[in-house]
Formats: sequence, C-alpha cells, structure tokens
Amino acid sequence: MLEVVFSDSAAGSMAVAMGKGKDIGGVVSVVVAGDGPKPSPEEIQEMERQAQERERKNWERAIPLEGSRKDIICFSCALSVGEINEEGIGPKREAALRMLMDHYPQGEQAAQEMLESSRKSLEILRQRAAGGEPVRIWSGNNPDEICGLYWLMEQLRPIGFENLKLTLVRLPDFEEQPDGTVQQYSGWGEMEPHRWGEMTALGKKLPVNLARGMGNRWRILQQENAPLRALLNGRLVSMPETLYDSFILRELEKQPKEFMAARLVGTVLGKYPLGIGDTWVWLRLKQMIQAGNLEYVTKAAADDPAYHCRLRKEKEKL
Repeated sequence: MLEVVFSDSAAGSMAVAMGKGKDIGGVVSVVVAGDGPKPSPEEIQEMERQAQERERKNWERAIPLEGSRKDIICFSCALSVGEINEEGIGPKREAALRMLMDHYPQGEQAAQEMLESSRKSLEILRQRAAGGEPVRIWSGNNPDEICGLYWLMEQLRPIGFENLKLTLVRLPDFEEQPDGTVQQYSGWGEMEPHRWGEMTALGKKLPVNLARGMGNRWRILQQENAPLRALLNGRLVSMPETLYDSFILRELEKQPKEFMAARLVGTVLGKYPLGIGDTWVWLRLKQMIQAGNLEYVTKAAADDPAYHCRLRKEKEKL
C-alpha cells in the first residue's frame, strides 16, 4: 500500500513509525519554562529518564504501522500559496516554493529538492495506482493538506476513479488524553510516531463521486488562481493575500517600537491556529517593510532565517 502525506514532517514521523521507533535512539530533550530556579543536573537527568520511560511504554503499547518506508509518498508543495493554474508540478509551483523558502539559509536548494522529490513521487504514484495498488491518503485540517488532497484527485483523474483503490484518513479535530488534557492537531506532521498504527482505524474508502468532486473543486480553484486558498466553513475557497493580515497587525500593535521579528512570528503562530507557517507571516512583514511601515534595525545573520532580525515601526498604527 502506498501512503500519501503532504509535508516532510509527516513523512518523517511516519518513517519512524514504520521503524517502530528504532530511529529515535533514546534522544530526549527537556524544556524548562518559567522564571523560577533552574533545575539541578540531577533533576534534569531524572526528567530525561522519565521521558525515556514514557516513550518506551508508548512503543510497547503501540499498534504497529505495517509497510515499507519506500512506499511513503510525500508532496510537500505548499499548494495553499501561489498560482496553481498549471498541470502537475510546473514552473508556477517552483516559483511559489522558491518564494516561500527564500528566507531560509540554503532555501533555494531546499525548494529544488522538494520539487524534484514531489515530481518523482507523482510519477511513482500514478504508475503504481494505475496498476491497482491501494493508496492511503492522510489529510489534516490545515490549508496545505486540504489543497494537497484536492490537487491529488485532479492528478489521479486520468486513471479513472472507478479503477482506483483509495482510502482517506482524516486527522481528528481533537483527542482527550489519559490525564484529561485535550490535544488538538492542525496537520499530520504533529502526530506522535507511535500513534500512526492506531490512526489507520480512522481510514475510510473514498467514494468515487467524492473523489471526483474534490478534483472538480480544484479545477475551479485553478481558474480563480488566487494568491491563497483557505478552509472556511468546511469549504476550500480562494482568498486574497491579505487574509491573515488582521491577526498579524493585532499582535504587531502590542509590540514595542523596536522588536524582534522572530518573536512576533512565533506569537502569531502560537496564538492563532490558522494552519499557516512562519514563512507566510514573514512575507507579510516584508511587504510592510517594502511599504515603509516597518524598517530594519538589524538584519539576520547569514546562517539564520531572515526573520531573525530586529524591526522598527515607522507608524504607530499600521
């Protein structure tokens, strides 16, 4: 069975699941928050031991995710952003990925690798799906994964939906943990590796008419060819590039006259479950810089993301 995901983080987590956690190798990090006294080395060591023990028990209870890592098909194409009125993975998708990755060190190389991997994956998927191999698609609640699902249906249309064996696994909106806390997910990249096996129980056969309807919706979105696509009231719709600006401006107003851009980016992502990444928030800040509303105080080091900079507001109200 082919396993289709729409982010590198989801593919990596699934690969660990298929390896039954062996790749983790016992590496554990401990994050200490708050302004209180720092824990002693002995206390940190004990926290690490407890974390490792929890991980060991998780894998003991885990339902295995059967399969081979070579059957993981990943399309990390960020299809919620940029122009989409083209077939397959063409130059417009290449331009969108380069724009999104530009602020990272070695971003151009990373974008090229994503494109090459996705193009090879699409060729493999079409070939094997046409040969009758079952395909299981993992789609979450963020714009990129929903767009990926609809886009994929359009790519598979020539094979004939009646000839395909498609299963769709929807990411649950929330889950209650044994300790009473509630876990919410925005994408499969957030899923703990030991849980992929149990999540297969959520899979449902994708009806032919639903698959066709998703592909049809993608065609409409291609015709509209908006800067963004988002999920509103359960429907994937075209949106202007200013869609998320109100959230960014709301937090920008709370910043002092000079502020660290990275802190603002993190605040927006942490406070609002928009399903977008750091890249889009930074692109909107760059637009404000170009408009003269913000200016650089310091720029990021060469080996840091571009938003690791200090900015100054040129206006009290933006």
